[in-house]
Amino acid sequence: MYAEKMASRVTRRRILAALGFVFPAFAACPSIASPQEKSDFPDGYDAVQAAPKSHKVIFENAFVRVLEVTVPAAGTTEPMHHHCWPSFFLNWDTGGKKPHVRYLRPDGSVRDEPGADQPVHSGKWSIGWMEPEPMHAIQVVARPARASTEPPLLRIEIKCRS
Repeated sequence: MYAEKMASRVTRRRILAALGFVFPAFAACPSIASPQEKSDFPDGYDAVQAAPKSHKVIFENAFVRVLEVTVPAAGTTEPMHHHCWPSFFLNWDTGGKKPHVRYLRPDGSVRDEPGADQPVHSGKWSIGWMEPEPMHAIQVVARPARASTEPPLLRIEIKCRS
């Protein structure tokens, strides 16, 4: 019960902290939005539609969409999908072993990201900026056991007008 309350508080704090970054990012949106090839972002392959097991909408309005993103179990591959808006990840980082994943692209190319051991520490916020991501799938090669108990990532997508 206590763990559930703490996880709920951490998630609420993550959302509030994330929203504090949204408005400055949205103001900068016209200067960061780049022309996109329609073929890189086909209809029906939005992450929420194509990979609903790992991408869930927890908040959406005309300006942003907040996704709860989970890393699937080891040995699984998410379906091909895309993210058509620039975004940033908000993660409560406690260190330790990170999952080993492979980014698969429609052309057959693969970007391998081996899991890395990082010193375990008390939690701290980790924020990473992402440009729009064309079609890709994520294959989880290995996932540490403790990863299943960590809160999910938040991906805050900024709905730029193009």
